Amino acid sequence: MKKLSILVCALSFLLLGTGFNHAPEITNAEDGKHQENPPNPHRSFIKEADFQRLKAQGYTKKEILKAAHIAKFADKKIDDVLKTYKQNDSSWDKTAAHYGLDMKKMKEKCQEKKEKFLEEHKEDVVENVAEYTGKTEAQIKAWADEGIPLRFIVGGAVMAKASNKDIEELIKMKKSGQSYHDIKKSLGLDKAKMHEEFKVLMGKIKEDIKD
Repeated sequence: MKKLSILVCALSFLLLGTGFNHAPEITNAEDGKHQENPPNPHRSFIKEADFQRLKAQGYTKKEILKAAHIAKFADKKIDDVLKTYKQNDSSWDKTAAHYGLDMKKMKEKCQEKKEKFLEEHKEDVVENVAEYTGKTEAQIKAWADEGIPLRFIVGGAVMAKASNKDIEELIKMKKSGQSYHDIKKSLGLDKAKMHEEFKVLMGKIKEDIKD
């Protein structure tokens, strides 16, 4: 479960632009067990009851998730992190620095973990992306061999499906120098549609990895 959560967390960051939203390690407030189908697959390091409590206090989803991530890295309570955040002009950089952390390095660490994990499960990823996009496994592998990161290939597959495009078009855009976020912006993608397609593809990949 831990490795699967790293994969989903990392791709959530890439696909949905949510910063450090690691998923789906949400726990039940009563028994502390993992929920098989949590109400929001982009929360982690925090119990559902605590998430709802903080929302009721006026914090946004983004604030809660970022604070939860910093709290995990700093081994602090999320309430303390949020308090520090408010005391530091609502700046995440200042909040992270308060706990001896660097936001840029935290993001880089997340990027490294996700690419490593995808490489470890490359066969499952390639197989599912090929099926999802209607391409051959050989074509997907060829893109990876040409230097296209697996995380972009997965993200590109989701963007292509959500925009009714051929993933090959997005790969060409990537090769031309456009970033993932540049491509996502140019396509004018609906976030809800992206979210749904993300769940479909990741559900398939997770099932194969568990097997």
